[in-house]
Order: sequence, then C-alpha cells, then structure tokens
Amino acid sequence: MNILFLFCHLPTLDSNNGLFVQLVNVFVNHGHHVCVSAKGQGINKTQVVNENGIDVLRIKSHDFTAVSNNVKKALAYQEYSIKQRYYTKRIFKNEKFDIIISHSLPPELAYIVGRLKSYYKCPFYLIQSDYTWQDAVSFGYFTEGNIVARYYRYWEKRMIEQADYIGCPTKENISFIKRYYPYVKDESFDLLPFWLNELNVTPNYELKKEMGLDGKFVVVYGGSVGAAQRVDHAIELAEACKDKKEIVFVILGRGPMLSQIKRMAEERNLDNVVFKDFLPQDQYLRFLSACDVGLIMLNEKTAIPNFPSKAISYLNMRVPILAALDYVTDFGRFLTDNQAGLWAYSDKIQDLRQELLDYYNNSDLREQVKENGYKLYKTQLTTKHAYQTIMNKVTK
Repeated sequence: MNILFLFCHLPTLDSNNGLFVQLVNVFVNHGHHVCVSAKGQGINKTQVVNENGIDVLRIKSHDFTAVSNNVKKALAYQEYSIKQRYYTKRIFKNEKFDIIISHSLPPELAYIVGRLKSYYKCPFYLIQSDYTWQDAVSFGYFTEGNIVARYYRYWEKRMIEQADYIGCPTKENISFIKRYYPYVKDESFDLLPFWLNELNVTPNYELKKEMGLDGKFVVVYGGSVGAAQRVDHAIELAEACKDKKEIVFVILGRGPMLSQIKRMAEERNLDNVVFKDFLPQDQYLRFLSACDVGLIMLNEKTAIPNFPSKAISYLNMRVPILAALDYVTDFGRFLTDNQAGLWAYSDKIQDLRQELLDYYNNSDLREQVKENGYKLYKTQLTTKHAYQTIMNKVTK
C-alpha cells in the first residue's frame, strides 16, 4: 500500500522513539511505501529529508507548543494547516496514496485532511485519543459556550466527519466520541490500544545506589508535571506513607506544576520524596526497571477516558503499576480484568495508600502482577498488534 502519514509533532524517524515514529517504521518494515508530512524543528526552510530511508516533508512554521495565548496558538495552527496542505500536495503531487493516517492533535488538521482526501481520492484513518476543549472545560479554563471551546468543537466535528476509520485506545473512548457524534457508524471504529516496541533493558541498580536508594522500596513517577497529571496527589500519598521508612517516592519529570510540587514537599518536610530533573532515555528506562512500583497519575476531574501511554513501558519492563485515575476512564477496569496492576481514584489518597501497601507487603503479588503485565503487553500492546489492527480494518 501507498500510505501518507500526517503529523504535527514527530521526532526524527531515525530515533525509533515514540508511538508514531514506531508506527511509521513498522509499516515500512512490512513493505509499504510510506511518505510523511510533519512540522520541522529548528529548520530554515521547508524541505524533504531522508529519515531512516523514508521521505519526510519537514515544514517550517511558527511554533505552537510553547505559546500560552490561545488566539496566537490557534493562528499558529492555522498557519501550519495551510502550509502543510500546500506543501504536501506540491511535494507529493505525483504520488498515488491508498490511505491517509493521522493522529488526533490538533483538530485543525481537519482542514488539511479534507483537501488531501479529495485530492488523492483515498480514505482517512484517524487515531483519536486526545481532545482539546473537553479537558479545558472540565478543568474550568472556560465554559462550553466560550468562543475558544466553540472554535475547537467546530474543528473536532470536522475531523470526525472526515474520518472513514477511527482507532480509539479503549471502549469508553469510543463511547465518548459517540456521545458527541452519534451519527458515526459502529463499523467505523477500531479498538486500537497504544503500542510500543519491546524494550530490552538491563536494570541499573548502580544508579539507584548513587541516588541513595539502595535497599529502599522505590515508587517512581516519570513524565509531565502539569494540571492533567495531578502529581500533587503523589506528594499527598508520600505524606500518607511517612510511617513506612523504606518507601521512597522519586519524581522524574518537567512541567508547569513542578515548582509548586517541590514547594509542597518542602513545606511538609517530606524526606521520602526525591526529585530528579532529567535522565537520558536509556538511563531513565534502566532506572525505571530497577524500581518497585511505577506510578500513573491522572487528574480526577478529567472528562475524557484516557489510556495512559506510559503504562505500556511499565508493562513491558515488568514494573508493577499503581494507577491514580479519574472517574471516567476504563483503564482501571483494563488493569483489573488482566490482573496487571492496582489502582484507585486519584483524590482517594487513603485508598491509594492501601493499594501501595498491598504491593509493599506482598512480594508474591508484585511478581504475579509483573508477569501478568508482561503477558498483556506481548499479546495486545506491541507495535505489530497496532499495525495488524489498522491493516485488518483498511483492507477488510
């Protein structure tokens, strides 16, 4: 098949890091002809570059990731949408694509997709897991009637209507879409959990020792520290576990809420919380695999049924999961059904404490969860599974 991938954010394909980089590469590895159109980082001009043997159109455009003003961000997205449509048609004008594949952010991509679908006369597969205005409303940034919400609702609606196939990570995610767009046919949907190439990682116990954690029961959180994650609940959990001197919480991450989280730990005199700003990816994974529990943190106010992608690396590396979840996701049921982790609602600190102590006091439970999680990864969550799911839908 001839496939056009459309992205905004996409690391270099040579790195093979990230969900969508791995997805593109697995299609190439199965013999498909692939072209990619994505934003360039730090480039002087729009150009086609070869990444891992793949032609990638990297588009020069204003940044829209570090922009806090919603109007400026929207204008930057619009600029990028116009440029991506123009340059994609120009550079790949002689290509004949069988399908266009894209992810869910930003919804302004609907403008590009509609034009390119018509130009190439091919269907569109949308991988839909992220939403803009629904989370912003649930966090109280604005109301559903706000002009910004209406703007994103318009583009989201257009995106959904353009999709011939929609891959979602959970059943509740599909139900969420149907709540707003009940006219989408059931056969359009795919259950498409997130994926990851297998990580063959050797645990780094030396780094653990260098951090003063030798002999400790280490609970680690790695990732973004923002409003959507509510890492402050991890600090509250650490405070609730102060009586267990061997339990230590390690926060590895960056984000707008990090300084607030650090101040919170200092004000409460918590000596069982360690902050580490940054580790290279390989070191992070080796350290993670040497830890006892991996934390997943979601804001309990989230209105979207999320499937936290970091869970797959935990499952892959046999790190027992403790998930602090919102009230709408079905990820907790996913863990329970597969006996692959423990969870509680994010704002129920004592419930989280009890689940953590179940791990702490029961090594057999930890070992069973490790094996169940790895089996779940191997049977449902590899990049090959994602590839097969998409191909089964588009070739049916």
